[in-house]
Amino acid sequence: MSFLNSPKTAGNAFEIIGILQIIGGIFAIIDGIRDEEVDIGFAAVIGISAIVCGSILAFYGWKVRSGEISEKIDILAIFVRISGIITIISGLFLVIAEAMIGADILTEAISAIITIVIGLIIIFISTKINDGKQTTGDKIIWVLLLVFFILDVIGSILTIVGGFDPFRLSTIVTGICYTIAYIFMILLLFDSDVKKEMGM
Repeated sequence: MSFLNSPKTAGNAFEIIGILQIIGGIFAIIDGIRDEEVDIGFAAVIGISAIVCGSILAFYGWKVRSGEISEKIDILAIFVRISGIITIISGLFLVIAEAMIGADILTEAISAIITIVIGLIIIFISTKINDGKQTTGDKIIWVLLLVFFILDVIGSILTIVGGFDPFRLSTIVTGICYTIAYIFMILLLFDSDVKKEMGM
């Protein structure tokens, strides 16, 4: 099994991403406490959001790496589900943080609703991936995931290039890990078992 096609490699990548997010969240809270120019409430909410989302990703990575989540179709489906959950959590926390620094309440409420709807759609899609049924919808989902993962790989590579700064090493490492993780997901989509499960 190649390096990029190994669940253990992907699991390690997600663990590192999660841990770096947790560390970033802790530092965000500390900066809010120490820096008088930073609103402590805003920093605390953003920091807690990063810690929660990072913990979810790290836990998922650990389960994949350890083999607790071993079926290829489940690795894919659970990742998509987690993406939906994280979308909702991070979006809502950001809305709360923005509201704390005087953002327009109506605008933030609309943003919260949109975020929740998008997150729920992603979660719904995840339930269709490994439901054991092969439908036209599965084929559409397969194509959409391929497009999104390719765009994510491009975005991660741009993050690496744009973040080449000795003082932003965590940005580079995160970009590398995301690139590895999304390439793994693309390869997973082309796996014969996954394609069969999704009717491709």
